[in-house]
Amino acid sequence: MANMTVLHSDLQAGHSSSTVQVRLLRFWEARNFRRGGELMGVDMLLLDSQATVMSATVCCHFQSTMSFGN
Repeated sequence: MANMTVLHSDLQAGHSSSTVQVRLLRFWEARNFRRGGELMGVDMLLLDSQATVMSATVCCHFQSTMSFGN
């Protein structure tokens, strides 16, 4: 089954094979300075085609599995 492109408002909790097309507004790293500045994750603000803003956090354990299209 091919991946469908959906809007933020169409997303539901749980596992999904949907693809969301967004613009990245802002991102910043969350670091643990008690552990030498170790990266804990990346926080982002995303914007979809309907101008819906969504925040997202990616834990450092999952960053290598993320894919970004052109």
